[in-house]
Amino acid sequence: MMFNPEHQIIIDRKKIILSCSAFAFAFCAVNVSAQEAAPLQPKGTWYLGSADATSLFQMFSADGVDVDPFVGYAIADDIAITVGLNYGSMTMNAVDSIPEVTMSSMELSLGAAYFFGDNYYAQAQLVLGSVDTGSGDAASSTGYSIGVGKFIPVKDMWFISPQLNYSGGSNDLGSSAGAEIRIRFGATF
Repeated sequence: MMFNPEHQIIIDRKKIILSCSAFAFAFCAVNVSAQEAAPLQPKGTWYLGSADATSLFQMFSADGVDVDPFVGYAIADDIAITVGLNYGSMTMNAVDSIPEVTMSSMELSLGAAYFFGDNYYAQAQLVLGSVDTGSGDAASSTGYSIGVGKFIPVKDMWFISPQLNYSGGSNDLGSSAGAEIRIRFGATF
């Protein structure tokens, strides 16, 4: 029996066509099953959350708890937008010739999150803020945050959400950046 190169080319073409067909079939099967799966966070879901659970350890300290409320809404399956507002003030009592001073700060955050896998999500935020030092000097700030987290339903409508974030920003005095671990909690409805 002699080797026929034309016969080998026909066999190679059949292998390529068969491989491409198998790949296309597998891709369509995976795509159809992904479309049939229920969304992790369905469109129309509302989120209401507050605070960083890690700051609860400071509840009885002089620092107090940082309450950072936010509201979110799933604008599409597995895509949510959030708005947060943080306001704080502190009054320092008068000492000797130094008068009483009240300092305040406010932050507004706008964000978006995409849910994937087993209720994991990736998020990004833009943070705008201002600080009044009480001495007539006001400073504004702009920041950002990107991160990943896990949405964990606890009971009924309650959830907790551990996050790993990288944040950065600048204000009139300088700039800063760093990583943080947060544990948010809240409710969905």
